[in-house]
Amino acid sequence: MNRTIRVVGLGAAGALIGGTLVATAPTASADDVNTAPVRKITGATTSPFGLAKVGGRTYVANFGQNNVVVYAAGANGAAMPIRTMNSGLNSPRGVDVDTNGFTYVANNNGLVSVFAPDADTGDAPVKTFGTGAGAALGLDIGPTGSIFVRKATTINVYSPAAAGNPASTTRQITGLPAGNGVHVAASGTTWADAGAALRAYASNANGGATPLRTISGAKTELAAPIVGIGTDSKGRVYASNFNAVSTVVAFSASAENNVAPLKVLGGPATQLSSPGHLSVAGDGGLTVANFGGPSVLEFRTLFPKPAPVVKVPGKPRALKVAGKQRAKTRKVSWRAPANNGGARITGYRLVVKKGNRVLLRKNFGASKRSYKIKRSKLRNGKNVVLIKAKNTKGFGKNARKSFRVRK
Repeated sequence: MNRTIRVVGLGAAGALIGGTLVATAPTASADDVNTAPVRKITGATTSPFGLAKVGGRTYVANFGQNNVVVYAAGANGAAMPIRTMNSGLNSPRGVDVDTNGFTYVANNNGLVSVFAPDADTGDAPVKTFGTGAGAALGLDIGPTGSIFVRKATTINVYSPAAAGNPASTTRQITGLPAGNGVHVAASGTTWADAGAALRAYASNANGGATPLRTISGAKTELAAPIVGIGTDSKGRVYASNFNAVSTVVAFSASAENNVAPLKVLGGPATQLSSPGHLSVAGDGGLTVANFGGPSVLEFRTLFPKPAPVVKVPGKPRALKVAGKQRAKTRKVSWRAPANNGGARITGYRLVVKKGNRVLLRKNFGASKRSYKIKRSKLRNGKNVVLIKAKNTKGFGKNARKSFRVRK
């Protein structure tokens, strides 16, 4: 299951999370990424706040429409959802899906609604449970199936069997500054926003636990309110800056204190406008609930793998010259190099020499592995055949084989 961001606390478009928000855009970074999304879903995405991406499908919590819509894998443009959950929802702020396919929705009234895997329009939740006074500002399902719900200044942790109003917690992380998000990494580390900062807590954190580390300060380019939080398979940490800043920042796995992000996704080409929740794929690919769009934007990874370094190929293997010394033809055969240099073999060059004199030169395609040479092309005595492979970088070293000819 794709463990990513699932939370946010929102009010209205211009007055989110405790009043009108004014954020000063951070200074430009050498690692700014202003690139267009590869997909943009509009469809039934009218006020996207919460977002989860599971099994290729995209789940979007529409805050103003009181529903959660589900898009098929690869959805783009004005795609219609394959399912809509709308029964009993109250300004939903966060959404996630467990390993059994049940959808969990965090509501503004403090309830968590749980829907069956095939729930559609009008289907009632299979259960609801309460999280106490105040809105359930966000929700994430941890790697062990526990349900993490963000309240204003706490993170409540529930078992999958949670029931009642309020339901009993298994533990609470308390003493947080007012914030909106919660994300549980595959390692169990729990991330939360705290104003213009990110905090990481141990997997068993309880009560007023001390954070493992905090990312905060002017260099971080974090700006309150932070809405989405997530991690990729390398442990890199991502956060979305809502409202005027409208960026997604990514930090190294060991980032701490006042440190600059590795990458900042933002700018006109991105179309980011008040980005909310986001989902981070293992390779760092991003899917963002773009509240100000309104749309869901999907981006390629901010950390593409570097192009492989191509070298010339190794020597061809098993070079042989068959046939007796007086034979009318001699068959030269070889096998492809053990090392292609990082690129496919595109051809071979065969040269036959007598001393320093070149008797024959032939170029072949990549599929050629043998060639017959007429005795008339050879010279009496010791002859030498050389064969080398070629890729996009050029020719490698020759394999060499001497043979004798009698005329």
